[in-house]
Amino acid sequence: MYVPTEFVWNDKMTTGVPDIDVQHKYLINFINELGYSIRKNYSPEDIVKVLKVMKFYVDWHFAKEEECMERYHCAVAEKNRKAHAVFAEKLHEHQKEYENSGGSSELAHRIHEDLANWIVNHITALDTQLYPYTGQTTPQAT
Repeated sequence: MYVPTEFVWNDKMTTGVPDIDVQHKYLINFINELGYSIRKNYSPEDIVKVLKVMKFYVDWHFAKEEECMERYHCAVAEKNRKAHAVFAEKLHEHQKEYENSGGSSELAHRIHEDLANWIVNHITALDTQLYPYTGQTTPQAT
């Protein structure tokens, strides 16, 4: 079974846009909170919280990030937008599953795993491609 691990922000995750980086740090902290809950004192209400926060995050953060990529003429802007749409659909599927079956521990594990994969496969591999377009020469120390 998937075991939630803790994520730590590092400079390799920097996008070059401080607001976006702060939002990514929030996501990492939020994922870590869910992981802690799964390991220590999970309850179905944790999924409700995750789904609500992630719905807001998807609607708000994705729009901000997409606007930044367009503003800086980032080559991966369209790829980023498509990846956001896929993630939003996955979140919608989790919401439906919760409504149909309740907040099982298994669902919490899958949500955490999806969020963890998002950090590894999206933020570090795609969002960071914005950095060279921002005109910065070295990653910001955070």
